[in-house]
Amino acid sequence: MADEFDNMPQETLLELGRLALRLSRNEKTRRPFLKQVKEVAPGYQLPGDQQVEDLRAELAEAREKEQAERKSREVTNRLEKQRAGLIDGTLLAGRSFDDATVKEIEEKIMTKYGISDYEAGAKLYLSDFKPPPNAKPSTTATWTFPDIPGLNDDPAKAAREAAHQVIDEFRR
Repeated sequence: MADEFDNMPQETLLELGRLALRLSRNEKTRRPFLKQVKEVAPGYQLPGDQQVEDLRAELAEAREKEQAERKSREVTNRLEKQRAGLIDGTLLAGRSFDDATVKEIEEKIMTKYGISDYEAGAKLYLSDFKPPPNAKPSTTATWTFPDIPGLNDDPAKAAREAAHQVIDEFRR
């Protein structure tokens, strides 16, 4: 079978051979050159060191892929656990949210601020969209005057003593 190199002069073939040897022995060009040789001639047996290097690269790539998948699973599990904690009230002590509110937290807070943490999203939601208080304020504007002993006799002294008493309670 005729080969494309049959019609080339011997000097050209010799020069190409030398160039191929230089490429295969240079540490910067060895790997890409041998990979290209393998691409052109799939039946070519690569040198042992190159085969070992390729195997190591494959194993490292598989290891990196598995680590990325594991991290992805961990993040997914953490987010699912946090979401469930929002609904059942275990994530934020004493605060539980219904599905619609959790969906609102996801859409309005987490995506807007780029947050991937339900706890932080819920806290921002509570600070931005405070739910209406359950107790209605009284409609009367009257209030009771504090009952401090001696307030009527000497207001300055009574206020000073009450202030010192409060300060002493804080120190305890």
